[in-house]
Amino acid sequence: MQFRVLGVPEVHDDVADRWVPLTSPKQRQLLGALLARPGVPVPTARLIEELWSGRAPGKAVNALQAHVSRLRQLLIEAEPSRANTPRLMARDTGYVLQARPEELDSARFRLATARAVSLLGSDPRAARVLLKEALELWRGPAMAGSTGGPLCAGAAAELEEERLSALEALYDVQLRLGPHREAVGELRRLTAAHPGRERFGGGRPWEAAVAREADLPPVTAAAAPGPGDGGELLRLRARVDELVDEQRLLRSQVERLSLLLTRRGRAPGALTHR
Repeated sequence: MQFRVLGVPEVHDDVADRWVPLTSPKQRQLLGALLARPGVPVPTARLIEELWSGRAPGKAVNALQAHVSRLRQLLIEAEPSRANTPRLMARDTGYVLQARPEELDSARFRLATARAVSLLGSDPRAARVLLKEALELWRGPAMAGSTGGPLCAGAAAELEEERLSALEALYDVQLRLGPHREAVGELRRLTAAHPGRERFGGGRPWEAAVAREADLPPVTAAAAPGPGDGGELLRLRARVDELVDEQRLLRSQVERLSLLLTRRGRAPGALTHR
């Protein structure tokens, strides 16, 4: 079983290789709220606030119980062996959802980034691999479509901050290993998307690498990457940057050749073509 919150909250049944069918936005909100702190009971009152944001129905407790019951049943159908020990259970005055760290994408992301940070000084190449793998877990904004309540909104904000920190670490280490065009171009786009973020702002060390590179095409916020863009988009963008620079270099060489031929044409004894 895989629980995912780095994007739309969802559940994947690894045995049957299928998505567990969450049929309503409320179920996704409930799942996200319970996965914000897996293994920790969430009080009923907080779940009601999360799902209805101050506009709870008259029998809100009963409505919440119905959503919990349906989500529990869906999880049991995906894991029949846990029918007697369901993952989603009533606890104290609320509900708790059990998920091991390896079953939750946000936990895997945090573990990979923590390992990467610990390797930045001793093995930057391994750190770069781990950071890329961690960032590839993102399918879109954290808790997408389920941030109407404070639990999911708060968790999503924390995860987004951690995503940006991981991006900072990734492109720092890429520039340490060499000012590769992909890193420089991505930093330009991140600067456009997050102008107030210190690491991506002006006066940073990576700007020296930008200055050493050929002048890159202007980058606007519309071109900035978001979570879930994936490695393919980055590779395509890097290839476009390479083609632009190759075209610029070719144009420069043609101009130099034209100037050289012009000078030779003016020199005594210059060759003429018939």
